[in-house]
Amino acid sequence: MTARKMPGALRIPEILCIILRFLSKSHLSHCASVCKQWSNVSLDIMWHEVDDLRVFFNLLAPVGVKSGREKTKLKSYKTFLVNPEPEDWDRFEKNYCWRVRRLTLESNLGDDDITPLLARVARIRSCQPILPNLTEISYKGLLDSGFDECATLFMHEGVSKACITQSKKVDCRSFLRVIRARMPLLVHLELDIFLVSQNLETVNELVAALPRLHSLAVPTRSDASPVLRALVDPTKLTRFETTYYTETVPLSILSNLNELHVSIHYRSLIASFSSRMSELTIIYVVTDIIESPSDVMALLSAVVQTCPKLYSLFLDVEEDVLLNDEPSRIQMKHLKPALACSTLTEFHLEHPYALALDNEDIEEITSHLKALEVFVLNTCVDETPKPTTSLTLETLLSFARHCPHIREIGLFLHDNVSVSTSKAILAKFPSTSLQNLHRLEVGDSHITNPMAVASFLGEILPLGVEIDYSESCAEWKQVDDLLPIFLEKAIQPRKKSSSFSHDKSFFNRTSLHAVTEVMRLLEFLGLVLTENLPVNIPSGEPNVLMFIYIAQICVFGTGYMIMANGMRVSSMTFMIICDSANALLRRWARSRDASKFLEQNELKPIH
Repeated sequence: MTARKMPGALRIPEILCIILRFLSKSHLSHCASVCKQWSNVSLDIMWHEVDDLRVFFNLLAPVGVKSGREKTKLKSYKTFLVNPEPEDWDRFEKNYCWRVRRLTLESNLGDDDITPLLARVARIRSCQPILPNLTEISYKGLLDSGFDECATLFMHEGVSKACITQSKKVDCRSFLRVIRARMPLLVHLELDIFLVSQNLETVNELVAALPRLHSLAVPTRSDASPVLRALVDPTKLTRFETTYYTETVPLSILSNLNELHVSIHYRSLIASFSSRMSELTIIYVVTDIIESPSDVMALLSAVVQTCPKLYSLFLDVEEDVLLNDEPSRIQMKHLKPALACSTLTEFHLEHPYALALDNEDIEEITSHLKALEVFVLNTCVDETPKPTTSLTLETLLSFARHCPHIREIGLFLHDNVSVSTSKAILAKFPSTSLQNLHRLEVGDSHITNPMAVASFLGEILPLGVEIDYSESCAEWKQVDDLLPIFLEKAIQPRKKSSSFSHDKSFFNRTSLHAVTEVMRLLEFLGLVLTENLPVNIPSGEPNVLMFIYIAQICVFGTGYMIMANGMRVSSMTFMIICDSANALLRRWARSRDASKFLEQNELKPIH
């Protein structure tokens, strides 16, 4: 058999890395057998993050299960079937340890005990850190399962991010002191531990010993001042999060704060905005009470006045708040302060009661906030029976007119759309509207004619959009089932219109070269997945799916490289590439026993 030359694009590590990141670890292990360059890239991706030490240490020596009796209980645990020696560690350290950048460990009571594994590693390891290039550590539930000492094995000065979660009431003081000693250069610290006085005092000591902190998430009592005043330099902090409810946050000392995530009542937060927060761009607030419309209005006013660069505002409420007999509803006048924030791209508001808004109110909001990308207003309400709302599907027209970048819309709707009314509404929609929308959240919204709603949405939504609704809404389940049919039906005229209106740029030499290059890439990658190259991969659906993922990134990557060089590529060019790629895929799949599977996964044009 004549040897095939690898396309030049697949010899560029950056491109190869982008392609291989789409693959599973089992597929990456096959790609590691192609050549030395592919092996290095594949192994880097495979072991960039380790979330199971049993699998990772199996590369050192075979790992198996043994059983033993602990007091009166029979216990199973993981151990090395053949004990590795120091020379085995040298090989393991040279080939694998340096590749790991992120370590995620979670303790589940049903899992086998891995303490014997770690004990053996501690015995044969060198004096160097076990994972020398590790930058992120995430531990969940280790401190109450006997893993606290083992968890400290991987800590060293090179770690810049640590996330520790411990939901049970455990004394964490000793563990926190180890963090201070072994990871003094932390930039990001996230502690979600039980709120006891001993732990809080040690948390303050830990924060005071970390001079490079930029991001901090810690448990606090009613006053967050002690932990914030413990910072070596509060002006360095760009992100702050409280994991318990607080009443006081001294924002005045955090002059360079970019992100604020707090559990606090609106009035308490308003009192904290005493000075201008010129760098604050993201605010996420959770409250555990029913905030009055006037307090919502006051908070929006305070935020707009003190945060000139704000682009993301998320106001949430706990699910288990107690409802009043007489609901107080938020009206448009309470939301008007937010209209002055022209930089706002994400606005999310949750409230136990349905909002008293209509289509004209949404028109006013979208006409002022034209940069909106995410807009979600209270899609689920806690009231019984569900109230009616004046918001209808026609309100989507406001987003089509004013918000070209909108990606997500969430509204509590009430609609009885019919064929005649939908035609009248559709006539008002721009020809190219909501092209960037990928999620429509409707929650508990009430509709009576799922067929008409699906037909209407099929005319205005882009292909692949996701409809998010409550499980109890059977009508929206019908819409979700019908929508793909109406979208496919509506997309055909759009394709034809696009084809005839496009210029003839796809006939230029650059585009023809793009088609040729993509075909060469696909053909070579197809050979990698078959017996035509020295890689033993069985036939079947998973390999076809892997090939489709690779083909998608090839098509996109080629178009991106052309556009990066200043060349224009029309959507028709991508259609030609995809049609050619699909023909090759079909021809390749016939011999792989996966033709039916392939029919459901053809490449789609990428715009």
